[in-house]
Order: sequence, then C-alpha cells, then structure tokens
Amino acid sequence: MIKRVTSLLVVLTMLLALLAGCGSKTDKTRESTGNSAESGGAEVSSEGGDSSVTKTTIGDYTEENPYHLVFAYIEFYQQDEAARAAVQDAINEKLISQYHMEVELLPLQYADYQTKIQLMLSGGDELDVMPIYFPYASGWISMGGIYDMYGLMEMEEGKAIINALGEENAYVGSMNGILYGFPANKESVELGGLCMRADICDELGITDEYGLTANKDEYDGTYYDWSEAAKIFAKVKEAYPDMVPLYMYNSDQLNRFKFFDELVDGFGVLDWEADHNSTEVVNKYETDTYKQAVTMLADWYDKDYIYKDAATDTQGTAAMMKAGNTFSYLNPIKPGFLAEAESANGCKNYVLYFGDHKEGGISTTNVSFFNTGIASNSKDPEMAFKFISALYSDAELMNLWQYGIKDVNYKVLEDGTAYFVDGEDGSTYKYHQNTGWFMGNQFISYVWNDGSKTPDYWGKLEQHNGWAEYSPAFGFMWDSTDYSNQVTALNNVVQTYRAALNTGSVGSANVDSTIKQLNDALYAAGLKEVMEAKQKQLDEWLAKK
Repeated sequence: MIKRVTSLLVVLTMLLALLAGCGSKTDKTRESTGNSAESGGAEVSSEGGDSSVTKTTIGDYTEENPYHLVFAYIEFYQQDEAARAAVQDAINEKLISQYHMEVELLPLQYADYQTKIQLMLSGGDELDVMPIYFPYASGWISMGGIYDMYGLMEMEEGKAIINALGEENAYVGSMNGILYGFPANKESVELGGLCMRADICDELGITDEYGLTANKDEYDGTYYDWSEAAKIFAKVKEAYPDMVPLYMYNSDQLNRFKFFDELVDGFGVLDWEADHNSTEVVNKYETDTYKQAVTMLADWYDKDYIYKDAATDTQGTAAMMKAGNTFSYLNPIKPGFLAEAESANGCKNYVLYFGDHKEGGISTTNVSFFNTGIASNSKDPEMAFKFISALYSDAELMNLWQYGIKDVNYKVLEDGTAYFVDGEDGSTYKYHQNTGWFMGNQFISYVWNDGSKTPDYWGKLEQHNGWAEYSPAFGFMWDSTDYSNQVTALNNVVQTYRAALNTGSVGSANVDSTIKQLNDALYAAGLKEVMEAKQKQLDEWLAKK
C-alpha cells in the first residue's frame, strides 16, 4: 500500500508539473501576442482565458489545428512562383502562431478575375477572402455569393477596421442592407489639374506668373478656374504653332473638369457642382454643368488647343510628351505625382490645380472601388473576418503580402522606407506586389522608396484626402440588377457620342444639336425608368441612414 501511495504521489507530482508548464506557456503566449485588436494576436477564448485556442461559433483552432483560409486577390504584376511560395510560408509562420490560421494564396489575373471568382462562388469551391470590384457586387449578392459582415462588426476585429478607415468609409461597401466589403485605405479624392512641360513654362514666363516650383505637387488650396488654362494655351500656341497645347485622347476625362456623383453608372447623377447638398437624381447630359464643360472643350478644339485626333487617339500621354508634341495633359494630381510623371515623360514637369471649388468631391465609388469581402463559401466567416481585419491593422502581415520577406525580397533603408534588395529592381524582382491601393491598409506598410515618395508619404496622402467634401449620397450603392438590359443599352448610346463631346471634337457649332441627339437616344433606351428606380432606392437609403 505504501508503494502504491508513493507511486500515485509521483504521478500526481508529474501531472502538476506538466500543468504548470502548460500554464506558463499560455502566459508567455499572452505576453507576446497581447490584446488581439492591438497586435493582431489570436482572440483569447472567453472560456478560461486560454489564448492558445481561437474559438468561433463554428470551431476551435490552435497552432496544431489551424483554420485553412483561401485568400484570392488580383496579381497585377508577374511574380516568381517559388518566391511567392516562400512568402506564403513566411506568412503562415506568423499566422499559425498568432491567429491560428494558415493562408493559401490564390493569385488571379485581372483579365479572368471576374469569371474565376464567379465560377468558384457558383461551384461551391473553397474560398474565404476575395476582392470585389464594385460593379460586380450586385450580381454576386443576388446569387448569394457574398457573406454579410454587418453581424461581425461588433467584434474587436471590426473595431480595428473602423479605426483604420473611419466610420463612414468602413461601411461604404454596403448594398441593400448587406455589408459586402471594405475599401482599401488609399488616396480617394481626385483633384484635377494640368501636367505641363517645365522648359516651355520657363521660356514663356508661365513659371514666374503662377509661382511654379520644381517637385511641388502637394495641394495647398491654391487652384485656378479653367478659363486661366485657356490663357496658358493661347501663349503656347502663339509661340509654338505646331505644338499641341493640351493632349486629350479617347478616354472619358470629363471628370477632370466637372464633378458629378455618378451614383455608380452615370445614368442619373447628383449635380454636385450646381448644389453640393442636392439628392435629386438628374440626367447629367441635360445639366448646365455638363453643357458648360463640353462647350468649353469645343471652343478649345476650334482654337487648336486640343489634339485634333483626340476622339480616336490611344497612344497615351507619355508617348506624346517624350516626342515633344504636346505641352500639357489632364491628370488627377496628388503628392508624389511629379516624380512618376517625369520618369514616364522623359522631361521636367510642373503641375497646376484647376477646378470650380477649393475642395474635391468624393462619391461612394471614389472610395469603394475594389473591396475586400468574404465569400459565402467560407467554412468559417469569423476566421475570414479576422484575416481581413489583420490586413487593416497588422503591419507585419501587410508588409509580408505586399513586399515579401525582409532582406530577401526587400530591405529597409535608413530613413525607414523600403526598396528592393541589392541586385534586384523593378524588372528583375522575384516577389513584389505593391498593390496596397487595391486591398487592405497601405498606410501601415512601408513607404516604397521608388524615388517618388518621401518617408512621410502616407501622411501626405491622408492630408490630401482631407481636401474632400463628401457627396450627400456617400455610402449609397445603386443596385441595377433589375435594369441590366437598360444599362447596357444606355452604355451603348453614350459610347456613340462620348468621345466627340468629351474631347471637344464635335466643334462649337454642333454642341447643342449633338447633346439633343444624345438625350433623345438615352430616353429611348430607358433612361427615365432607370432614373426613377435609382431615385427610389436613394430615397429609401437616405430615410434609413
């Protein structure tokens, strides 16, 4: 009996020692990961405070049994597959220990992104987190392919997303009462202006007259009416009769002159220039705002200020600037623009901001362009949500996904910015996404030191966003599912007339008659019905807001 008691005591002592060891491991894990909302560590279970287990309503996950998460995204630049696999391993080394999940990277090409996601959704393929381009949202919601995240926003991870994006932007990816996705944290306000050749500006006194400075592209509230641009074009045309003062090409650039809240597709808009607070859906092509813009462009075209082949040309601004054939072109300007422009154009440039207002207008689709959402196929949406939250709050994860492995794919420079490791550059890299403008929170990642950005670049972009005034319909997403045939017909009509009107190529004598033809064709294609449905949806949304 004494031997048995002694043996039992030995066993109990060993068990207690093991339990103590487990306890200290848990304490160390909690110390290293901290609070999940702050550090991106695994959520501490409410049952006993065990941080070695992540519990959801679906299951329990540990380092030994992590949740397998499929993360689909668009890969805009070609990557080395072996390098990408190594990055995935590095991401999982972090995720498994901190979040109790392992990620499977699923890169997609932009050309077939929509088709592949739609097939995965309809086929029930394993898929958790995916990019949602805003025009696809209504169709994917209608087919039951998107998980509604409203019910998850009270989690700590939801609060982390709000902290990154702000309350309004966090909920902008909503439609018909469904929170389908979160926008990337990026610059969203487009302040239009001209990019001009510096040598011509210096020669003609434009530099001194407007106080132009090399490398100055940050907006400080100084802007000019577009009539001032016409004076500049006149000087250039007089001095260089064969040079094109303003290069425009076959692309819709009207928003560089006038801002409308397009309410997604432009068929029924808010005329923000006429009234910042109006919520009346109007036909853009019947507004004085639209007519003023195309009349001005037609006058410039008649005066040979605009490239004669603008309605059909597709060669692009860089080719024209490099050839020395043009003085200026239209562009949204932002901090860091000039360095990129000068590299592409092969010459020194200045910029000037132009517009009708000191502030820029911002609509739902300015922010909610590409969104990050959860597929209804997800086996555990809570775990998918935790991963999405980490893209907005965990800098280490964002840097791994965007730039790869430190000192293998990139290095951190003395000023805290990042760049390729020695021996690699923009044409020879193995792994480099650099698409934080597309998904997640680029403002928590390293600033990429490509020569166009300073260490405080993210702060400059946030300040640039501060010049925005939100449309009264910000957050509203028009659901055109029941009007897809009409929208297709309306798009066909606009494509018939857009290039001639929006580049001035129609000529001053034909502006009124061409606008009338456009509007007659739009109403024949069902514009009135679409506008009435859009107004109804907007009114209902405003009543609930």
